[in-house]
Amino acid sequence: MDASRRSNGPDRGNSYSRRARKHYLLNTFGNGETAPCEYCNTTLDFDTVTSDRVIPGSEGGSYQRDNLVPACHHCNLSRGDEPFIDFKLKIGRLKLQASIS
Repeated sequence: MDASRRSNGPDRGNSYSRRARKHYLLNTFGNGETAPCEYCNTTLDFDTVTSDRVIPGSEGGSYQRDNLVPACHHCNLSRGDEPFIDFKLKIGRLKLQASIS
C-alpha cells in the first residue's frame, strides 16, 4: 500500500491538529465532553473518540471538518473504506438482529 492510501499518511496532520479534531467532534456531535459513535452509539470521550472520514481517504476524502464523524475504534477499523451509508445500514441491521434474538 502506498503512502497516499494509508490512513496514517501525511494528511492526518500533527498531534496538535489531531487533538483539535477530537475537540471539534466532541463539541459538534456531543456535549463537549462526550459524543456518540456515529455507527454503534457507544459513548465516546477524548481518549476513545476517533475521526472517521465520511468519504474515505482511498476515495480522496480529507480530514476537513465537513467530512468527519465521531467513531469508536472498533467501528472505524471495521468500516475501512466501505461507503459511509452502506456501513451505517449494515450496523443498523446487526443491531436490529441482536435485539430480535
